[in-house]
Amino acid sequence: MKKILALIMIMLLAVGFTGCTSKAKAADPAVPAQEATTNEAAAPEAAPEATPEATTPSEKLVIKVGTDDAYPPFEYHDEATNDLIGFDIDFAKALAEEMGVEIEYVPTAWDGIFNGVNTGQYDMIISCVSITPDRIEGFGMTNPYLSNGIVIVSAADGEQATSIEQLAGKKVGVQLETTADIAAKKFMADGTDITLSQFDSVMEAFAALKGGSIEYILVDSSVGGFYISNDPDSFNITSDLLSNEPIGVCIAKENTALLDKVNTGIKALQDSGKMTEISQKWFSADFATHIDSEIKVIE
Repeated sequence: MKKILALIMIMLLAVGFTGCTSKAKAADPAVPAQEATTNEAAAPEAAPEATPEATTPSEKLVIKVGTDDAYPPFEYHDEATNDLIGFDIDFAKALAEEMGVEIEYVPTAWDGIFNGVNTGQYDMIISCVSITPDRIEGFGMTNPYLSNGIVIVSAADGEQATSIEQLAGKKVGVQLETTADIAAKKFMADGTDITLSQFDSVMEAFAALKGGSIEYILVDSSVGGFYISNDPDSFNITSDLLSNEPIGVCIAKENTALLDKVNTGIKALQDSGKMTEISQKWFSADFATHIDSEIKVIE
């Protein structure tokens, strides 16, 4: 009788172990790819871990994105919830969904943001990055996803300036290390007598203009339009576009696989009308459909 019971127990244990093995091999689809690989590290058929250089979506579930989180309306924190919101945030979410990856944001001050993508702190920059010849040479820049250029913004009750020449003798603000900052220095080098104030964030520049410590701001057209639409009694765009600097995603130069994936995702969002939808939401205008890709920068 004991032998029979022992045989029965052995059979039951064998069935139990067989069930556990099957469950381990069939990974839960809701579990991220990295976790599934870790749990199955002992299984012979487990895929090898991605190398540090591997940053394409097929090899890496989470894409790290560097962003200047104080640059409305592109990326900034909601005052009520502190959630990160903005045009670029909605774009990044749509892009991640199209690519089948997740996004992890790495808030970064603008004056050091490009160094972070080169050192691997994050995989790409989505932060109203103007496409310029220097950036094309030094980084992997995607195809443009938004029209953009530099404009002059003045106080609504101040003297209007429609050209760079009219800024002579005036106090002008820019955000540090932006294309507007580069343009202002170029104007000064060419003989326009500007008193230049550089700010760490565009929000500080607009606060200074509203407070009267500066008279004008050189800034991205979409940013200027956003501030004016939200506070028309304080600000006014007084010039046409001084440059043409469409916006793209910035990626490390050698990461061509990720660059190709992002370009494919951008095109899909443009073809589906999603980019137009996001543009209308944040700018009440379509800056995402007819993009002039001929770059005209001031440097």
